Amino acid sequence: MSSSSSSAAKGASRLARWWLLGRNRMNDPVVNVLKLNGVITPPSRSPGQGRRGINADSLEKYLQNAFSKTLNPSAVAISINSPGGSPGQSEAVYLRIRELSKESGIPVYTFAEDVAASGGYWILCAGDKIFAQYKTSIVGSIGVISSSFGVSRLASSWGIERRVWTAGKAKLSAMDPFLDYTEDQEKRLKSILEDMHTNFIEAVKESRGDALIDDEDELFSGKIWTGSQAAKVGIVDGTGTLSSTMKDMFGENVKLRAMNRPGSEFGLRDLLSPAFGSSRAAVDDALMMHIPSIPKILV
Repeated sequence: MSSSSSSAAKGASRLARWWLLGRNRMNDPVVNVLKLNGVITPPSRSPGQGRRGINADSLEKYLQNAFSKTLNPSAVAISINSPGGSPGQSEAVYLRIRELSKESGIPVYTFAEDVAASGGYWILCAGDKIFAQYKTSIVGSIGVISSSFGVSRLASSWGIERRVWTAGKAKLSAMDPFLDYTEDQEKRLKSILEDMHTNFIEAVKESRGDALIDDEDELFSGKIWTGSQAAKVGIVDGTGTLSSTMKDMFGENVKLRAMNRPGSEFGLRDLLSPAFGSSRAAVDDALMMHIPSIPKILV
């Protein structure tokens, strides 16, 4: 960048800060805040459908704005409230956050709200430092799961015959509920799950490094932890709300600037959707990461 371009950029940044913060506070630190709520889903091509979930396509413009240097932000803070979902989109969002942070030179801090589990935890690992907002936040579930129903015997008892024609013997899916799966299909599916799990583990190790202090067989078993437990085993750096942590880092005068991503709170439908799949993507129908069972806990 030329000196004239650099001067113009600095001038634009000061003008933007004056407009947002006012004359007396224009030198205060700014942290751009983005909130991610919901199940991690493949992008939808149907109007309005893609906004319910978390995916790289729906987040792109908000991530670019968050890492923009217009206001010369001190950091980006991302709050995550997700039980997981699509493995591919979990990795895509994780990689995009890391890429933008590296390109801009702006540090990123991530926070688990109620739940950041499985794919939600994968995205959480994109932070330079990661936190559980509450001691009771649910964090972890570093694993991959595939589930379906089998009704072949029920169909047979009703005289229902499944007819499938393929070109390519591997096109028959082990996830077809009307067909009995073979030993080879089971081995193939498990090898895919193991490979995805390995990629997930590598991302966690890259993020956490020597901070991981528990046995790997325990850490990567798919178990979940509360926020306080997660800090003890090293899968988060500590507990603390986004606002209080940013004030501790950047001072009481820090301006938390919401990036206003539209979204929805996730509920029972969202928690069940990874288990039952989605018609929008065949692979993600069969391979969705989530908490296998979340008991109803009230306090």
